[in-house]
Amino acid sequence: MVSTVWPPNSVNFISSEIEKTEVYRKLLVRLQDLIMDPDVSCDTLEDQMRKLISESGYKQRIRNLVYQYIVKDPNLKDEIQQKKEPLEYIQKAQINWEHRITKSLNNMSNELTLVFSRKRPVSEQIEFEAKWSELGSEDMDLSRFRPVYSPKDFLEVLINVKSPNIGTLMNPDPGSSAYWGLIKVPLKVKSFHQLRIQFEEMAGSTDHLGLNILPFSNSDCSKKCLKDRVSLGKHVLEANQATLAREFCKKGCPATLRADLWSLILGVDICGAHKLNFKHLKSCVFQHDLLIDKLIFKDIHLTASNDDQYFVFEDLLYQILLVFSRDTSLISHFEISSANPPKAVVRGTHMTVTYPPNGVIPFHGFSMYVAPLCYIYEDPITLYHVFRELYVRYFFRLHNLSSHPQGILSLALSFETLLDEVEPQLAYHFSTHDIYPLKIAIKWIIKTFSGCLATDQILQLWDCMLAYDTTEIIVVLAVGIMSLRKPILLQAENQATVENILADISGVKVIPVLHGMLSSAHHHHHASTTFSR
Repeated sequence: MVSTVWPPNSVNFISSEIEKTEVYRKLLVRLQDLIMDPDVSCDTLEDQMRKLISESGYKQRIRNLVYQYIVKDPNLKDEIQQKKEPLEYIQKAQINWEHRITKSLNNMSNELTLVFSRKRPVSEQIEFEAKWSELGSEDMDLSRFRPVYSPKDFLEVLINVKSPNIGTLMNPDPGSSAYWGLIKVPLKVKSFHQLRIQFEEMAGSTDHLGLNILPFSNSDCSKKCLKDRVSLGKHVLEANQATLAREFCKKGCPATLRADLWSLILGVDICGAHKLNFKHLKSCVFQHDLLIDKLIFKDIHLTASNDDQYFVFEDLLYQILLVFSRDTSLISHFEISSANPPKAVVRGTHMTVTYPPNGVIPFHGFSMYVAPLCYIYEDPITLYHVFRELYVRYFFRLHNLSSHPQGILSLALSFETLLDEVEPQLAYHFSTHDIYPLKIAIKWIIKTFSGCLATDQILQLWDCMLAYDTTEIIVVLAVGIMSLRKPILLQAENQATVENILADISGVKVIPVLHGMLSSAHHHHHASTTFSR
């Protein structure tokens, strides 16, 4: 780990957090046994304790814990606590947006004459628990429910965010073609050069697993490459170091090891406390029927249930998302989010509560954040905790307005500027025909391509997201796909045609496209014939 001088309050905070964990408790028990051991003399006690800590693997587990705290809250490294959104106009836009969503929920509640939350009678609780694992077979009439908002609605909001001093800031250089994009927020986004440095392992030579093991090749070289990769991956897992696992995944992650590597990177180490927590959240689902549940059911009906890749996981998705909506521990992520948990008034009182309990109102396609994980984790408890980690690290930034470099505003702006920089001919063509590629890419970005690509490809994209700890890779892929289809896109004269050309990208292979996009050649007008169906 990098040696840094830590502010003393961070050290206190992290050590007090670690003291609450099961790892720490188990270590204490081991140390107490050692102290009570009559064979250990006073002189050797300290050495024996040090030996126990490092040899039992607890030292590494505690190191991993410290690492997870820093990843989750970079403020711990600095004294400067940047909590909410620093730019006032963006904060205002986010608050207005939250009001719109809550209003929309209120209207739905009034139109359908359904309360936000209703306690189930005991008989119904028992019945609900009995059919917990086959909720998909429920005959529900969801025709009157509609999603609160979709990525498309959200794009309208993004387009309308404007900086108060826009006139001075956004004047394009007189030499460049005027900036034609939809996003009018002067945020700093990375240049193509900076992205290539950031993702150098994807840009350089071709020793990436996703390039060596192409699905149709069954060569010995391909088999050997996978075998070597798996054996190296097993060593990484034995070392039990999150940072090492992250580095390993930069060159590709074998499918057989993905579950364990992701758990290690995300710090999900399932123990008794997780199981109890999941059980408790389940009982919360049984006790109360929430209006939000119907939105979850509706979303799964509209997305996963109609998807060849995911319909088999319908029941599992209900379980994960219903439990998620009850998880009040998610409230803590609002400390680093520009968003605020929505509130509802308790009927007959002046009390307000966070509603839904986790503070997250799902949009159309939200279940797609969970669906690909069903292929990796069979156990609902592990699946749930991995999803929750992914959400509080990455996904929440994709549907909130903020100036954060991984927030949706930055990603949308980055998509437009990167396309301009990498494919000027295409960008010029789009701007002269009033075509806005972001209208198509926004769905890709917000849903991190889930539901747009084949599952194995989404998992490879998420490998990159975890390895580089950033959602910016999604933008690189989005521009890469435009690049890939450039020859046909240049013939399109209007938005509708472009939408048709990009309606089905299910044949896209993520790693080859990213590599083609980031590699020095970047001559991929001829590469386009190989990778699209």
